[in-house]
Amino acid sequence: MKLTSKLVFTFLVANVILAIIYGYVSINDEERAFHELTSAEVRTLGGAMENTLAHTWNNAGPEQMLAFVRNANSEERHMRVRWVWFDSRPDNSAESEFCPAAPQEMLNKTLIIEQHRNIESVDPDGTPYLRVYWPVTLSVARRGGLEFSRPMQELAATKREIIYRTTLLIGGMLLLSGFLATYLGIRFVGRPLQLLIEKTRRVSTGDLQGPIHFNSHDELAELAESFNDMCKQLVESQSKIREETAGRVAALEQLRHADRLKTVGRLASGIAHELGTPLNVVSGRAGLIASGKLSTGEIGESAAAIRAEVDKITKIVRQLLDFARTTTPQKSTADLRHIVDQTIDMLRPVADKRNVQLRFARSDTAQPAEVDAGQMQQVLTNLVINAVQAMSAGGNVDIAIDRRSVQPHDGNDNASGGAAISCYAIEVRDQGDGIAEENMQHLFEPFFTTKGIGEGTGLGLSIAYGIMQEHGGWIDVSSRPDAGTCFTVFLPAGAAP
Repeated sequence: MKLTSKLVFTFLVANVILAIIYGYVSINDEERAFHELTSAEVRTLGGAMENTLAHTWNNAGPEQMLAFVRNANSEERHMRVRWVWFDSRPDNSAESEFCPAAPQEMLNKTLIIEQHRNIESVDPDGTPYLRVYWPVTLSVARRGGLEFSRPMQELAATKREIIYRTTLLIGGMLLLSGFLATYLGIRFVGRPLQLLIEKTRRVSTGDLQGPIHFNSHDELAELAESFNDMCKQLVESQSKIREETAGRVAALEQLRHADRLKTVGRLASGIAHELGTPLNVVSGRAGLIASGKLSTGEIGESAAAIRAEVDKITKIVRQLLDFARTTTPQKSTADLRHIVDQTIDMLRPVADKRNVQLRFARSDTAQPAEVDAGQMQQVLTNLVINAVQAMSAGGNVDIAIDRRSVQPHDGNDNASGGAAISCYAIEVRDQGDGIAEENMQHLFEPFFTTKGIGEGTGLGLSIAYGIMQEHGGWIDVSSRPDAGTCFTVFLPAGAAP
């Protein structure tokens, strides 16, 4: 409606301007026609009277000539004629009858008198006249002539009539044009634009359905069809994006599951050694019971020992199966300390085999966070295994959790410059050889690895980094040659407790 109002206003203003121009031109035409008609009558009368006046002056005298001029006036004629002497002054009472009515300074211009120019002047009573002077040559040295005066009330009345008609025309145009412009503007511009605006608002909310169609064949109809085509293409693009996204999510889950299975393979030998001791205990105790040499109390003790060792074996196998199992990502509130404890319990056999101690500076305060516990365990498993493999001569891997206020990072692992947020920082620090500076920027790239053949695929850190991005966090790394490496997992912690 705003655009329609502007168009209607512009249209009406244009009509008013055209009507005013029409009235102005009409008034000028009437003035020009009035002057031309007056000049034509003067030429006719002046040319006819000039010789007669000169002849009468010479043969009958001045009085007869003046009488002839007075008799030339009649009521039928709109022109008044009288004889004037061009050198007469208003202050000369004896000749005031023959003083020109036009201002004296205008009569002093010979050009005006010789060319019969029209002069507009006002009588003492306020009546405007158009005067034309026609010089007549007499047998005297004094210059005189005829003064033709035509009242301008007729022209003024014509002007008023034109102004009145123009005003009526403007009023009629405003009413009729305003009604038509408003009606047609709303029908052909306002309503289509309103439909287009409503459609854009629906599109902004994600509603791409409900095409719009106009019965007209103008540019707005073409715009509507183009808009419908755009929405149709967007629907198709969204469908393709959803399919591609689903495929990428499935592929990512497969890669993560493959990474977990690869880790299970790494853990196999260590877990096999871990299971050897309880299995030997079970076997020995079972042999003693089967020998029949034990008393009832000793049999009970052996059975209890067998049960304890079986529970230990069951716990180890359950941890391994839980880690290897494919699960649908699902976030819930979990204590980060428990996730670290489970990771350490599962990886301790691998660490012991390499003479590495896993040390966790466990806090007495709960550290809850909204995470997928299985995915977080996968992140920590990758980091701890990398730390263990980085120490060929053994050593310590220190794990710690604390809460910090840090600036959030963008997708390029750079500080975004926004307000600081509260995060949990999980550090995994080793005492290995460190990472070469030229390899630091490639650590999280898929398939990049510095390990030997058979020790890594280059997917562990990239998968861990992807998991942290999905949790709104990120991973930082600091390393110095021969001084070890520290990976820090930053996880948004929400409001401070």
